[in-house]
Amino acid sequence: MEDSTDIQNFCANYGFHQEYAVNQQLQEMNKQEEEMNVHAAHYAGELSQGKLKLSDLETGSDVDEVPFLSLAPFELLRNNPRRRKNTEGVKVRDVNDGANVHQKLSATQIMRLAGERFIQFSSNKFININNLLHPYGSAFSDLSPEDNQDVELAQILLTAAEKVSDQQYDRARKFLSQCQLLTSNTGNPVQRAVFYFAQALGERIDRETGKIMPKICTETDELNSICVASRFHASYVALHQEVPFTQIVHFTGIQAILESVATKPKVHLIDFLIRTGVQWASLIQAAAERKDNPIEHMKITVIESVNKERVIATGKSLESFANSLNFPFSFKIIFLPDRNQLTEDHFDIKPDEGVVIHAAFFLRAMICIPNCLETAMRVVRRLQPSLMVVSEVEANLNSPLFVNRFIDSLFYYSALFDCLEDVMKRDDQHRMTLEVSYGGGIRNIVGNEGEERVIRSVNLDVWRSFFRRFGMEEVKLSNTCLYQANLIIQQFACRSSCSVDVNGGSFMVSWKGTPIYSTSAWKFH
Repeated sequence: MEDSTDIQNFCANYGFHQEYAVNQQLQEMNKQEEEMNVHAAHYAGELSQGKLKLSDLETGSDVDEVPFLSLAPFELLRNNPRRRKNTEGVKVRDVNDGANVHQKLSATQIMRLAGERFIQFSSNKFININNLLHPYGSAFSDLSPEDNQDVELAQILLTAAEKVSDQQYDRARKFLSQCQLLTSNTGNPVQRAVFYFAQALGERIDRETGKIMPKICTETDELNSICVASRFHASYVALHQEVPFTQIVHFTGIQAILESVATKPKVHLIDFLIRTGVQWASLIQAAAERKDNPIEHMKITVIESVNKERVIATGKSLESFANSLNFPFSFKIIFLPDRNQLTEDHFDIKPDEGVVIHAAFFLRAMICIPNCLETAMRVVRRLQPSLMVVSEVEANLNSPLFVNRFIDSLFYYSALFDCLEDVMKRDDQHRMTLEVSYGGGIRNIVGNEGEERVIRSVNLDVWRSFFRRFGMEEVKLSNTCLYQANLIIQQFACRSSCSVDVNGGSFMVSWKGTPIYSTSAWKFH
């Protein structure tokens, strides 16, 4: 890709920086008569109060009187096979001990089942229910009372989202008021997720109706928001002690880097976003212990735009650790408040160095500022590294179509809330802090558009297309990487809920079948 036109065209094709626009065709498909909306709000109220069950609506003699909410924007609720992977094999929590034991569904399973029921409830007048895809089948037909309530709650949220997408804000507020009555930030994971998504929808309505004025975010604002977890925050440290997501990403990357420089006497690692940098102590130790082709010198160069003092402290810690091992090591910081000023000359590359690049959760921070993304990739191409390791959030949270983005984010964040339910107590202050952080991401993804929407991510398939446009090819992560990733999982109490799946040559780290992170490796042809 030789100029900015190509990358901007590509970014536009994949929704990298598209502004919000109402899809007129979908808007027409979603138009409903006023009395149907009145009925829908009425039924939502009765559902929430336990006066009416969905089974009554689906099988009752007056089924033709049921309001039919539009189906088209929610097709992906039943047409998303990748996201259903491994759900049938997931172990779910049991509630009650005795003869009549109900399986407790995960939060993501609740949301998907709510989507299935939403489609039936919305459109059973127009399609054959037997032709619908049912990812859970009859195994989940006998739900516990709590799960049934959660499914109905999620359906109300989906209906509210549909009304927001149709710009029927008064109707949406009525459904959101039901959500507010039935949820809290201290309830079960479904209630907590709906609590934050309902808040986000409410803020979106306020923005659309002019009650909240737009705020234009800068690149520094975006990097600050995307890097919240990079600080030595006690809540994130507590999470990392309970869940292996980050460790898998880090140590898979370390193993891939070591393999790529196995014969290089000098190694130059470029870290586009160092965060805490604690993983590089493991890299230094592994490099210091290499007997065959010992490393003569390792250099780590870090690009920083926000907190120079923190990175200086990190560098001193790594240098001290390397000195304790008598390992030749140097650390360099490139401080650039404007990353668009980055050039290959900043790196002082030596001819005999093996260059590797580490980009963990960095590129998605550039999605909404494509000129910086273009600059970064142009520099990468000129550096011609022997390997580039990329780790990213494995979710499509950047669709230009609001409803698609809402549903994808609902599934993704529901998995995160479910994860916290399994590893932390409900009144744990670390959990509350983490969920407030998730809520901020949800509000930005769901409640904002255009330059205000800075929390963005795309999935691995989109990144594959992106890197190939630059002449890069995917490098298969080794069996050793996979072995180490699974070894890490086994060290955690939540190991039955975590998995590492091979996708092409890359890895996906999942929670109960829902992908959370991906790690991939790339090189130039």
